[in-house]
Amino acid sequence: MANHMTPSDCESLGQESSLTEVNSYEGVNFHLYLSSTQSAQEPVEAYPPLEEATPIRRHHVFRFWSWELGSLLVALALIAATYSVLTRFDGQQVPEWPFSINLNTLVSLLSTIMRAAMLVGVAEVISQTKWSWFSRPRPLSHLQSFDEASRSILGSLSLLLVAPGSALGVLGALITILSLSIGPFTQQSIKTVPCPQTHKELTASLPLAHFVPGNSTYYRVGAGIYEVQVDMKGTMVNGIANPTGNDSAIIPICATGNCTFTSHNGITHSSIGLCSSCIDTTTLIKKPIWSNITGGTDNYTLPNNMWVNVEDDMVYLNVAPDDSLDWASSAISPEFALIINAGLINITVLSLRTATCSNDDGKLNCPISEKGILSEKIVSTKPAPVNRVEAGIPPNGFHPYENYTVLQSPCLINGKCVPKTQARLFTGINIDGTNYTAPDECMYKMQYQYADGLSRFMSYVLLNGQCTYNTRQGQAISCDEKWWLANLYNNKEASFDTLRTAFDQFATAVTNKMRTTGSSIYDLNAHEVVAGAVIEMAVCTQFQWQWLITPTVLVAAAAAVLVIIIVQNLRDHRQPVWKSSLLPLLYYGFDQRAHHEDPSRPVMDLTEMNREAADARIKFRNGAEAGFVDIVPSIDEIIRRKGRDVDVDSLIETR
Repeated sequence: MANHMTPSDCESLGQESSLTEVNSYEGVNFHLYLSSTQSAQEPVEAYPPLEEATPIRRHHVFRFWSWELGSLLVALALIAATYSVLTRFDGQQVPEWPFSINLNTLVSLLSTIMRAAMLVGVAEVISQTKWSWFSRPRPLSHLQSFDEASRSILGSLSLLLVAPGSALGVLGALITILSLSIGPFTQQSIKTVPCPQTHKELTASLPLAHFVPGNSTYYRVGAGIYEVQVDMKGTMVNGIANPTGNDSAIIPICATGNCTFTSHNGITHSSIGLCSSCIDTTTLIKKPIWSNITGGTDNYTLPNNMWVNVEDDMVYLNVAPDDSLDWASSAISPEFALIINAGLINITVLSLRTATCSNDDGKLNCPISEKGILSEKIVSTKPAPVNRVEAGIPPNGFHPYENYTVLQSPCLINGKCVPKTQARLFTGINIDGTNYTAPDECMYKMQYQYADGLSRFMSYVLLNGQCTYNTRQGQAISCDEKWWLANLYNNKEASFDTLRTAFDQFATAVTNKMRTTGSSIYDLNAHEVVAGAVIEMAVCTQFQWQWLITPTVLVAAAAAVLVIIIVQNLRDHRQPVWKSSLLPLLYYGFDQRAHHEDPSRPVMDLTEMNREAADARIKFRNGAEAGFVDIVPSIDEIIRRKGRDVDVDSLIETR
């Protein structure tokens, strides 16, 4: 096999190279380039035939794509961080950070960096694709199209029309175009909605009472006679005259007007207070008989002799206490009978309702009767009877310091069973015929003297009187010094429902007063409250993850094209990884490799060209003979020096 070339062959080679001295392409004069290389020509050595050459290339693919791989990892980390941040603040109040930075700012920054990191690899994939695109004859303008596609959105749009056959190029261009949606879509994934949030620095509270009376809330006026203080009397009068007014309302401490309290078994708090219960005794009324002699009617009467009359200046509303309810036994339900003995006072109300009167042949027929009972109860409507076990008296006995008492069941403090401690008092109480011992924190008590003062004021002053009516009064009714009773008449519209509501509102007003003046079970000077959470309306973040699907798919597509191009480089060692570098065009020209380069040697990779370019010095001359001149060292010299091996890829090299 011939391994040497003859001198004539060498001459032929020299003559062939001289033909390039007169070549030109699109007005570019290559004579200046060749003249600079001819001066540095050296004796040409004989090279083996091309088909017998076995070039050794150490192909470091991953080394050339390390920056793009790193950028891709950054993009993947940022999309994961975006998911993590938005999930963390989903349903939470919009965070307030220094320098007016908010969640939208952070996510916008993450998406911007993510897009930039993603496009680093995509741009280089498009650039690398152009070298394989020219493995077949193509218009030279395509080179510019690939370059512009790696740099701009308009270039990517153009590449879709110029090189639709380049799968990776088209995919990279589409990723570049669609990457414009990353910012808007990421911002759209953040939605602000109003939401209730617990204020961390404020607390809410409502007053309650375990024991009444509190300190200085009643006084003694005689032997066994007690009066409540004037503030409670005013509350009771107001509870009849204006029960829905603010004077009788509990004023909570709640800065925002929206507060919640922890519940245990559905109960947030308990307090001693009053409750009312009513029955309808209309059927027990004896209707009057029209008298032709007097030209009037008799009274409408109840079995307890309470009466009203429809004539002018007669009693239209009658309110009085009732010691016994035996006369109404036929109207009393079993549930109502159980609470009669625990009531502080029994009140009967008989009222006319002229709005519903009918005239039958000159006879008026308009009876209305209401029956109401006020009784002391806890919120769950359980009555609070006298605790004779605590007072140490027999079932029918009496003690001046006995208490009306009810036991909270189950007995829980802050949602837990109450342990026995030295500082905690336990009191006996009878529940359904069985004696128990329970901590005082679960007892709600009203002292007998205070209850007697309430009952005395209601019986003799508040709920005891008659009101008359005359047509000249219009809708009003006259109750003289018991003016507050007129509210029960309800401007001729009194009914069982309106009276029941009125007594419920009265009981609520008295209970509210007890809660504000009552005390702790251990200290008469200590007012108790139940603590709650202050709720404020804030602006919260709602994570709409569907909007992140597009950015996620784009990052995944960028990763896919990068992996594909790397795999192609690993399989095809003949194609160097040049990416977006311009140096291959300068070192290898358009039609051939350099003059005296050994054809059996692999072309320079990107690292070698960058190293040699750093040592080269050139000048660009303008004018009619424009081009690069004064190249030192010449390109021929640079390429001829590349006889050494190129490193093999560290991941696939074989030694």
